[in-house]
Amino acid sequence: MAKIDLARRAEIGRERRARTRAQILEAGASMLAERPPEGLTVDALVEAAGVAKGTFYYHFQSIDELVAAVGACLDESFNELLTPARIELNDPVDRLSFAFTQFLEKASSDAGWARLVVQSAHTSTEFGRGVRAKLKADISEALHQGRMSLQDVELAVDIVMGIWLQVTRGILDRGTRPETTRQAVEAVLGALGVTRSTSSSNAGGGRKGSGK
Repeated sequence: MAKIDLARRAEIGRERRARTRAQILEAGASMLAERPPEGLTVDALVEAAGVAKGTFYYHFQSIDELVAAVGACLDESFNELLTPARIELNDPVDRLSFAFTQFLEKASSDAGWARLVVQSAHTSTEFGRGVRAKLKADISEALHQGRMSLQDVELAVDIVMGIWLQVTRGILDRGTRPETTRQAVEAVLGALGVTRSTSSSNAGGGRKGSGK
C-alpha cells in the first residue's frame, strides 16, 4: 500500500478551501457591485457561488463578515494600483497623477471593479480610507513644497476622490474615450491649483511601465 502523504493531503485541503472561499468572495463582489449589502442574502449568494449554505458558514459567520472581506479585497486592489507610484516616484504631484491615472484605467478595463467601487462609495463609511490617507500625504507634501494653491488638505482630497468617482460613473454610463484619463487628470490638477508647468512634463503622472 502506498504511503499516505498526510502533509500533502493537508495542503490539498487548504488549497481547496482557499479556492472555495475565493469563489464565494467573487460571487459576493459581483452581487455587491449591483446592490447594497442589505440587499444581499445568504440564499442568493450561495446560489450565485454554486456552494452549499453550510459551506458559506464554514468560511463566513454572516453577510456582514463577507461584506467586510470584499471591502478588504477592494482595498488591496487600491494598494496594488498605488504601490508602483509610491516606490518609483519621488514627486508628490507625479504620485497623485499616477494614482489617478491608474484608477481610471482600471475602471475602463474592469467594469465589475468599477461598479463595486461606485457602489461601495455609496454604502460604506470605510470606503477608500487607505486611498484617502495616501492622497492626504501626497497633497500635504505638495503644499509644503509650495506646489499647490488650494490650502485646505481635506477639501483637496474630497475634490480628487469626488472627481475620480464621478468620472468612473461616466465611464460606466458612457464608456471611455482616449482623452478621458488625460483630461480628468488635468482637471484634478487644475482644481488643486497645480499648473502643468509645476508638475512633471507628463501631466498624466509619469506612468512608468504603463505602456499607454
